[in-house]
Amino acid sequence: MVKSCSPRRPAMLTPTKAESIVGDEDTAASSGLAHSSAWALMGVGDEDFDREATLRLRALVRNLGVDQVAHLWSRSPEFTLPGALWRLYLLLEWYEREPGLVDERYVDGAHADIVPGLEHPLNLPELADVMADVARLLTGELTDDDLEEVITDASNAMRVLAAGFGGGGSWITDPNDPLAYPVSTRAKALLKTAEELSVSAREAHVGALE
Repeated sequence: MVKSCSPRRPAMLTPTKAESIVGDEDTAASSGLAHSSAWALMGVGDEDFDREATLRLRALVRNLGVDQVAHLWSRSPEFTLPGALWRLYLLLEWYEREPGLVDERYVDGAHADIVPGLEHPLNLPELADVMADVARLLTGELTDDDLEEVITDASNAMRVLAAGFGGGGSWITDPNDPLAYPVSTRAKALLKTAEELSVSAREAHVGALE
């Protein structure tokens, strides 16, 4: 478990509010803002987010919650940092909404004969610890140095959850669910998301995560 202080959690950044961070309407609507905001949350600035804007964004998220910027990442490819953060965000929201169900399926998965992508014996952290680190990452309390560990643990947790749901890996099945997005409603969503996060973790390890 990554060591850090406990975060505050959230509520959603409108394009108008997003513009106020960097002062450019076109940038606010682009994938460039998704990347810039994701890296700024990690404490890494760029041409769109200088040091002042980066500090402002991190303070905003710490005070009001990651929901303030998360929707900016929703269309980001899985091989990018904003794409990885979006997947972590959906996982965290699901866990916080249904902790009993998710914990139960995690225990079931941990006792399954087969966990896709993991070998027995399993040496699994507590799910609450995994999710606490995800929350810390998404509130800017961690940095890009922590990406590999947090993403890897989340990926492994989702593999265990897929096993706990019988191996099929269905995630959100109600199209009217607030968490119903292409990432979460596709076939074998838990397992596919776990695999994508695993790739992101490897990219983070070699400093190649976009």
